[in-house]
Amino acid sequence: MVALALQCTGAVGQAKPPSHVHSIAAAGALGYARKPATGTVDPTRLHQEIAGFGASEAYYQGFLAKHPHRAEIYDALFGPVNGLHTDFLRLQNSFRYATNLDFVADTLDIVKQANALRSNPMTIIMASWSPPAQLKSNGSEKNGGTLIKKNGKYDYADFAQYWQDSVKVYRALGIDPTYVSIQNEPDQTTEYESCRFNPSEAVFRGMAWAGYAEALDAVYKAFQSLPNPPHLLGPETIGIGDPNFAAFVPALNAKEINAVEHHLYTGGDKADSDTYIPALKMAKNETPGMLRFQTEYYTASGFQTALMIEDSLVEEEVNMYLYWPYAWPSKDGGGTLLAIEDPSDPSKWTSKDGWSYTDGYYAMKHFSYFIHAGYHRVDADSSNGDIRLSAYLSPKHDKLVVVAINKSAKDENAVRLKLGDFERRTASVVYRSTFPNTAEHFQKLGALGPDDVIELPPQSVATVEITK
Repeated sequence: MVALALQCTGAVGQAKPPSHVHSIAAAGALGYARKPATGTVDPTRLHQEIAGFGASEAYYQGFLAKHPHRAEIYDALFGPVNGLHTDFLRLQNSFRYATNLDFVADTLDIVKQANALRSNPMTIIMASWSPPAQLKSNGSEKNGGTLIKKNGKYDYADFAQYWQDSVKVYRALGIDPTYVSIQNEPDQTTEYESCRFNPSEAVFRGMAWAGYAEALDAVYKAFQSLPNPPHLLGPETIGIGDPNFAAFVPALNAKEINAVEHHLYTGGDKADSDTYIPALKMAKNETPGMLRFQTEYYTASGFQTALMIEDSLVEEEVNMYLYWPYAWPSKDGGGTLLAIEDPSDPSKWTSKDGWSYTDGYYAMKHFSYFIHAGYHRVDADSSNGDIRLSAYLSPKHDKLVVVAINKSAKDENAVRLKLGDFERRTASVVYRSTFPNTAEHFQKLGALGPDDVIELPPQSVATVEITK
C-alpha cells in the first residue's frame, strides 16, 4: 500500500507482446543518420515524489471477473512480470442500503486476484458516481440532481453517514479504501449516474446546488470515528483549464484532504496533448504545496496518452496518474487499456480469446512497469525539441528510470544520455514501443551500449532502467 504522506518537493495472453532481445549498441544498423540529441539527466535535483499509476474498474466488472480467460487478463493487467505492474485500483462505491451483498462480488474477485499476483496489495481509491436515490433531489441516481434537503437545508449528515457505512461494509468484505472521493465530476450532469455540487453552497454559474466543501467537511468528520480513516481527495472536476477547477480548489479545507484531484477531459485538445501544457501549469500554480492526483482520462490515442502522462508529471508535477478503465468493451481498441469482450457469448467474439491489448496499454506500461511509490522525478532535458525526456529516481537511489518520447510523426531521432553518477552502473535495460499499432510493443532491446544512445523511430516511446 502506498505511503499516505508524500513529500511535495521543488505479458501473457491472447496477443503476447514480442520480447526479442538485442543490444542497443548494435541498433545503429537501423540507419539513423542524424546526430543524436543530448539528453541530460541530473539525479541530484529532485522534484515531486511519485505515488504511482493505475486505472479504474467501475463498470463491466463482470466482463473481467467472469471471463473464461480471466487468469491471463489479470496477469496482463496486474502482474509484476507480464503485466502493467500498476499500484492503484479505482473503484465505484456501489453500496446501497436494503440490498444484498451480491453487488460487490465481481469487484471483490478483481481485488483478490490482483492482490494475489503482488507482494503487497493494490492501493484502493473509492469514488462515488452518485449517492443513493433517496439522498438525491431528483429521486434518481442518474441525470444530475443534487443532495436532498431536510428542514430546508441540504442533508449533509445523511450523506456523511452513507459514506461512513459504505467504508464499514467494504472493509468487512475485504476491500479497504486508502482514499475516498465523495463525488466523481461534481461539476457535470450526465444521463448516467451523477450528482451536482457547487464549490460551496453559494450560487455558482447561476445554479443552486449543495456545497462540495460542506459535504466534504461532513464526510471528513464522520470518518474520524473510524479506525484508520480513509484519506479524502477532491474535487475531482471533469478537467482543468476551465473555471470549475479553479473555483472548487479554494473552497476546499486543505486540512481535510490528502490531495487535490481532477480529470483531463477539458483543458486542451485530445489530438495534441501538448495543448494541455498551459492548463497543467495553471493547475500546479493553483495548488501550491499540495499533492496532485490525476484520476481519470482516456480519450487520447495511445501515443498522445504517453505524452499526456509525461506532460502531467513534468508540467503539473502530479504525484499520481490514473487511466480510466483497466478492461472495457471496445470495438476499435480505444478508450481502455485492455479491450475485453462479453464473456457470456464467445461465439460473437472478434478476437481469438475475447480480449486484446491496446496502444494505451503500452503507453501506460512505459511508466507504470518501472516507477512506483517513493520514486522522485528528477531533472531531465533534451537538446532536440522533438524528444521529450523525463527521469525518475528510486527511493534507495540505486535505480534511475528514463522515459524518452519522439514526438515527430516522420523523423527518426536518437538521444545520447548523460546520466551523472549513473554512467557508472551495473546493469541497464531498454524497452521500446512505436505507435500507432505497429509490431514493436514494449519490445526489450537489451542493455544500453557504450555510447548510451537510445534510437527512436517516429512516434515512439522508450524506457531505460539503469541500476547502479
